[in-house]
Amino acid sequence: MKQLITALLLTTAATAAFAGPKSLLNAGSGETADGRAFDKIVVSCSGTSDKKEIISFEGSRKWCLNDESYCSSKMRAAKKACKQ
Repeated sequence: MKQLITALLLTTAATAAFAGPKSLLNAGSGETADGRAFDKIVVSCSGTSDKKEIISFEGSRKWCLNDESYCSSKMRAAKKACKQ
């Protein structure tokens, strides 16, 4: 029984460690309260049904997490969003 529980815990941990983007869907655009225009993408992550969002501000080629704590290429930002 202990071996089964250990195996299940390791499988769960491995799934979370390799969580990555499954699909990227355009979610439109908008404007922040201070007037900055942005585009938004909804990221579906493997291993979970939760959706994450990444944004890109007008005039920037970088994509950021919603809280702007991390900005990079579209795929790197999507991967980082899935690992949160």
